[in-house]
Amino acid sequence: MTKFSSKQPMHQSAHRHEAALAANPSSPAAPRGLVRCPVCHEYRGAVRNDDLPLSSQREEAVVAVLCICDGVPCQKCGKGRIHRPISNYWNEARGALIHCPWFSAQAPCDQCRAEKQPRIA
Repeated sequence: MTKFSSKQPMHQSAHRHEAALAANPSSPAAPRGLVRCPVCHEYRGAVRNDDLPLSSQREEAVVAVLCICDGVPCQKCGKGRIHRPISNYWNEARGALIHCPWFSAQAPCDQCRAEKQPRIA
């Protein structure tokens, strides 16, 4: 027989800031299981699907949520970061879990997006 752990699984990269996160509880607006990253101030952790708003629920029982620290470098400037493709992040303004599809790796970082010149039609 397989013995199951009662602990919620945590994304591997979340262990880097584990000590800092333990002292930093989540906001009442964020689902249980998410804590604010001390570096980028976004939420990260593992959240049970039942604790998510109905519009954000996924098929998995436990959903890994990554912050921008776990993101990939911007392909345009190489300095900024974008959310890791094929992952989820918590959007505090929307109060929703956002999924990043595989093709989001082509998107520029926020700074490059802000600097982009408007198109002339």
